[in-house]
Amino acid sequence: MPRINTEYREDAKKKIIAAALGIAAEKGWDAMTLDAIAKKVGVTKGALYAYFEHSEALQREVILEVIRKIRVGMERILEGEEDPRTVLVRTAGLIFEDQRAYASIFCQIPVRISGNSLYQEEFRTFFSGTIVLVRNYLARMKKKGTLSREVDPDQAAHAMMALTMGLRMSALFLGRDEGEAKQVWIKSVERILLLDQGSLSD
Repeated sequence: MPRINTEYREDAKKKIIAAALGIAAEKGWDAMTLDAIAKKVGVTKGALYAYFEHSEALQREVILEVIRKIRVGMERILEGEEDPRTVLVRTAGLIFEDQRAYASIFCQIPVRISGNSLYQEEFRTFFSGTIVLVRNYLARMKKKGTLSREVDPDQAAHAMMALTMGLRMSALFLGRDEGEAKQVWIKSVERILLLDQGSLSD
């Protein structure tokens, strides 16, 4: 019986987080109030406290869910054997198109991380894990000969992550056009990976 209760509780939490994500995606971060979430789920505001100690705990889970979505998307793209150019375009789509609906949530990351060791640790884990995914993919492509021998997978992975964060944040905070940011990202990563220099085996 306790197992059923645990499964029910986890399912309920997922529904609450999904509702919060939907509200933030449609109306923005500030619209994601407990009242709005309770109404969307079809429960009382008080019922939410049975699953989340306070609104900050729920907001944290919403941010982490967006990070998890990005991580899962990256894993799907990078764990395959597609060529670097195809992976580059697919990754750009994930970063600048697929996650567009969650822009108001994504821009909360630097705000929440500052001065919060729990957020910092969780984001550090995500960031480091993603660098490992990128590095491992690049190392495989280099070994196969579909990536130049001149590319250092570790340095390239770090540069790509820094570029991604910078362009993503500039698009969010400075109102930069997402399509323009995506194209700058693609062209810049092509240079990092030396994909703009003709033959990959040179």
